[in-house]
Amino acid sequence: MAASEGKYVCGGKACLKLAVINGLLMWLYLPLILVIFGFHVYVLPIAGLFPMMMVNGTVWWFVIANLIGFFLFRRWYKKQSGESGLTLADLGISYREDRFALDWGQMGKTALLAAILVAAVYLVQHLLEAIFIVDYRFIFPFASDLTPYRALMFLLYFPFLLLGFLFLALFLHAQYRRPRKGTWLRTFISWSVTNVLVMIVPLILFLLIQYVPLLTAGIVPFVGPGGSLASFTMNLFHIIGVLILVIPISTWLFQLTGRIYLGAMVNAALVAWMFTSSQVIAAIPV
Repeated sequence: MAASEGKYVCGGKACLKLAVINGLLMWLYLPLILVIFGFHVYVLPIAGLFPMMMVNGTVWWFVIANLIGFFLFRRWYKKQSGESGLTLADLGISYREDRFALDWGQMGKTALLAAILVAAVYLVQHLLEAIFIVDYRFIFPFASDLTPYRALMFLLYFPFLLLGFLFLALFLHAQYRRPRKGTWLRTFISWSVTNVLVMIVPLILFLLIQYVPLLTAGIVPFVGPGGSLASFTMNLFHIIGVLILVIPISTWLFQLTGRIYLGAMVNAALVAWMFTSSQVIAAIPV
């Protein structure tokens, strides 16, 4: 039985509770960024190894918030499996019904397919950039050709993003999975919309806290040392755009495969490419 057709669905108050918890985790954005920059300034400088400081803050938040979500997922799963017999296979996580297990042959094919898909997207972008001398951007640059140095940065940040997207997939496609609709397309649209909303609504609310006082009274709630928190808050527009782009991809690939892994691999590669090809390589004043 494919995981996307499993017996578990999330509905009613349970979904609302999960959405609120996820929103609170996403609101750790600035606190977690303060932690990593405090570590950088007062404990051990990290810019030598991880030179993209804007990317560092975003990736750190993404990984740690979803790591906390992973531990909450483990607690939730133990309760659900004891009460209803829910299995990790039902959730699209395991290749066996009785315990967690990966089929390494299938995982190898999954990784190969992910590489082919990302390479195809990169080729399209490269051709468009070569022909029209323009890169893809929304407020900030999204994706450009990788220089050799930035290709190394891609390899540096990719494992962290892969970990974050695997944890995120546990939430979106397993724990928060909504009921199926009458057709594959309707299910895809329903799941994509709900998945996107549960991720971007907390960030939109966060932006309102920053920009409503700014636009109505000229007050900037989040400034930070050297204006760093204002810069990271502005970066949320870019993050929202990225989430709107990659979450439907993850949803589509989960529906096709019944597993969380292909979508996590593809999205981690796409976002690592977007961040490392377009973000500045510079320190942030703190």
